[in-house]
Amino acid sequence: MGTVTDADLILTNGVVYTVDAGRSRHAAVALRDGRVAAVGSAPEVAALRGPRTEVVDLDGRLVLPGFVDSHLHPKFCTSALYEVDLSGCRSLRDCLDALARFAAERPQMPAYRGGGWFPTDVPESEMTAAAIDSVVADRPVSLFDDSQHSQWVNSATLRLLGVGSDDPPWDGAVVERLPGGSPSGLLREAWPWVEAVLPQYDAAAKIAGLRHFQREIAARYGLTLLHEAGLSPGEAMFTAYRSLEELGELTARYCISVELDPGRPAAELVAGAVGERARDAGPLVRTAAVKLFTDGVLESHTGYVSTPYADRPGFRSAPVWEPERLIEVSVAAAAAGFQLHYHAIGDAAVSLSLDAIAAARPRGRRDDARDILTHLQLVDPRDYARMADLGVTAATQPYWFAKDAAYDAQIYRPFLGDDRAAHQYPMRSFFEHGVLVTAASDFPVSPPPDPLLAIQRGALRRDPLQPESSSELWPEEAVGVEQLIAAFTVNGARANFLEHETGSLEPGKSADLVVLSADILALPPERTHEAEVRLTMFRGAPVFAAAEYAGLAGARPR
Repeated sequence: MGTVTDADLILTNGVVYTVDAGRSRHAAVALRDGRVAAVGSAPEVAALRGPRTEVVDLDGRLVLPGFVDSHLHPKFCTSALYEVDLSGCRSLRDCLDALARFAAERPQMPAYRGGGWFPTDVPESEMTAAAIDSVVADRPVSLFDDSQHSQWVNSATLRLLGVGSDDPPWDGAVVERLPGGSPSGLLREAWPWVEAVLPQYDAAAKIAGLRHFQREIAARYGLTLLHEAGLSPGEAMFTAYRSLEELGELTARYCISVELDPGRPAAELVAGAVGERARDAGPLVRTAAVKLFTDGVLESHTGYVSTPYADRPGFRSAPVWEPERLIEVSVAAAAAGFQLHYHAIGDAAVSLSLDAIAAARPRGRRDDARDILTHLQLVDPRDYARMADLGVTAATQPYWFAKDAAYDAQIYRPFLGDDRAAHQYPMRSFFEHGVLVTAASDFPVSPPPDPLLAIQRGALRRDPLQPESSSELWPEEAVGVEQLIAAFTVNGARANFLEHETGSLEPGKSADLVVLSADILALPPERTHEAEVRLTMFRGAPVFAAAEYAGLAGARPR
């Protein structure tokens, strides 16, 4: 019989990169009761072997802490099961044919959702409500672009919204119009209002989607801590998380930001967030942040910039929230104990978000706040030091750190001018100024949310898998593989107040880890894509195992 000090599982003869404070490397790690029992040399860890200990020879493979995605949207996990995928479409006809096939196979659905179309492939002038009506006219249709900030809808949806010749009654939204003034069918930043009038997915659909997301996406890519970046109070996805936690089916920890609606009073918004926070009492689901959209995206001219768009003289767009309201709600949410989480694309949006944080966080309360700015496509260099001084977390998306030829030629250089287009997505500057830097996918904007792809692009500032269409974007902002690993592990855990529980492989911490097929610390960044996740463990139990680990019993999770 084994003793209480015996390990349940030992992984040995590998490279265990702990991402602890000393960035130490070892040959073996032992797990017991769902936690890391020891790291060290193979002989040191072998001392914890008992008669029931399972031992796995890693054959030189790399072990890392489980990956952290600091900003993504599992709420859209239903899309793979219930929505049409337009990401492969390269023309209007492709999109309409895909929708027609989808609708024919699902005639019972009360509305059709989907998306993934690229504005560089499908001329937006052709994307009209009438075009969709030619395929589906008898029920609402809503189709997102790849950024999730523009929607192509049909006439049935426009009627439900009550959109006519007047400006929309929604703060921050834009309705594109035909020459005569009627709505064309393209909407910008209008998705909260569109979703409000469409039939909603019920909790059962969200639970099915979350199970699919965990099995086919999160576990396969080694994600063991995720930040759901925006659920509205009462949304069915809250029920999905709580239900799977009660059933013991969660294969990762989830932190949730409650999204705040700019059209409602501050006290009402904060009360709704407080109510959701009170219902998340389990160890794996935590609601502790609020999400505010400071602006939109550059692709639709809704990103809030300090200097006018190059193709629209005098036009800088406008923030989603009036500045005074953004500050008012930020102060109220901070006073209620929430972490603040801002979507900020344009440099003016970044500066405004920092103004709101400064108002909400008196000096002396900043170090523990860990407020988050995400996306950070354009940043005034003067704001790097402000971010550090305010204790702000930079939640970056290294997946996007590459110059795509079509987007550069058709969108970024025409919209921004050559200089601004060449200086998008800083990262090294954040590290150099002492900002806490995390990494994220913004899934489903970045499918698949594979941290290894992001690590490669963050180190190279280009996509080596697309040499014909991808080139370096601001190469001076490249960082090393070790910094990117930290952004995807221990930094992400710290940003979510979980650094004492996960994010590094240290004795006593949760046994959340991944085993990679190759050592990306030894490979040149150009070859990082050759590695893949072969084993993901959460709380000491395998949640994804490739063929060579298929028989792994795993440690007994606590």
